[in-house]
Amino acid sequence: MSGINAIGSNDYSWLFSTQNKKQDSIANLWNAYGNYQSNAQTALAGLSEINANLKSVMASYDEAKKTFNMEFEDNMSALSESSKEIQKFSFTVPKDGAITKTETTDKNGIISTKTTYSKDLQSALDVVSDFVSNYNSSIKFFNDNASVSKRVENLATVFGDATYRAGSLSSIGLNVNSSGMIEINEELLANAIVENPDRVSGLLGEGGLATKVDDHISYANSQQERLFPTAEKMLGNQLDAASLYTGNAYRNMSSYAAMGNLLNMMF
Repeated sequence: MSGINAIGSNDYSWLFSTQNKKQDSIANLWNAYGNYQSNAQTALAGLSEINANLKSVMASYDEAKKTFNMEFEDNMSALSESSKEIQKFSFTVPKDGAITKTETTDKNGIISTKTTYSKDLQSALDVVSDFVSNYNSSIKFFNDNASVSKRVENLATVFGDATYRAGSLSSIGLNVNSSGMIEINEELLANAIVENPDRVSGLLGEGGLATKVDDHISYANSQQERLFPTAEKMLGNQLDAASLYTGNAYRNMSSYAAMGNLLNMMF
């Protein structure tokens, strides 16, 4: 009995010591976790701001790409329609009464001349004007967006290649400037249509500028999906960094939060 009493009379401090150590370790864990939560909340607030900014940037990118593609399609569609129209159009018009000039004198004795065209000639002028307007709009679109990508810059050059036939076009009243855009001298064009409709049709219609334009349109359409650069290529390293913080960091935050919930359940 003395042995048992001896054991029974021993101090139980070892048990409390172990319990205290466990409580201390739990207290340390909670302190560490509390510090983590405080720091994490601050970091998360910063990440939230980064994420909001990234979303704003990506929304702007998506809108810019959408607008670019819509303008591209509108230009190519309008130019294609006017190209088809001018290729099938007959520029032969009756010479009699095609061009009428009327002189008037005002009260100060100043003489002015008014030129009017027949219905057939005016229709021919309108077809050319519509084609030239859409042609110029397409060149302007590619020139204005040349900085978007090398492919767009190349298309600006491709569509502006009418400069090599500037001499021939000027003979029928179409003047080509340095960017390839065309200005119409209506009087010269009207006279050319009346006097030599086959020449006008050959330079502008089938086998002429309109046929060349069709080739340009086909080439541009084949490039469409690659004209506007990807967000990663356009925004570069900034997007990579933002994606890193708003991607992996948020996943880490979620796992840390799950760890906190687990600790709450255990203790």
